[in-house]
Amino acid sequence: MFCSQCGFRMQDGAHFCENCGASLRAPAGVRHQPTLSTPELISRGTRRAVKLQDPYKEQIVQLKLQIRQLKLHLKQITTNMSNIRSQYNETAAFVPRGLLRWGDKAIEDFRLLGPQQQKQQLQQQIMQLEQQLLGLQQAQAQWKAQQQR
Repeated sequence: MFCSQCGFRMQDGAHFCENCGASLRAPAGVRHQPTLSTPELISRGTRRAVKLQDPYKEQIVQLKLQIRQLKLHLKQITTNMSNIRSQYNETAAFVPRGLLRWGDKAIEDFRLLGPQQQKQQLQQQIMQLEQQLLGLQQAQAQWKAQQQR
């Protein structure tokens, strides 16, 4: 039998809880099975604290995964932009100065416009997710501190 107040395992026939002192003779003073809602579960007569599941852990894992995916996509875009720039630099030496070179540079700038916008959007998304992650990690630290009390 278990104390309904603290969840401590009691010997049959006990009148008071050895852990919290609650009367076991009172109505609903005894439970026949421990409940997960009790602050402590008792196993084989020894006290063992219930380990509550971290409510932030899964969210933090998911956010870290999203951030990794976005950073990988950002690297792909940056690599693509570097390839476009290197193509321009390789051909720039063979293009005569003047209007033709200006047109070639305009084409490079146009090809970089879309990736540059994507890069900026990804950087903003990553920053927002990292701010969310930081908030969750702070909340998790507070939750853990409360659990240790």
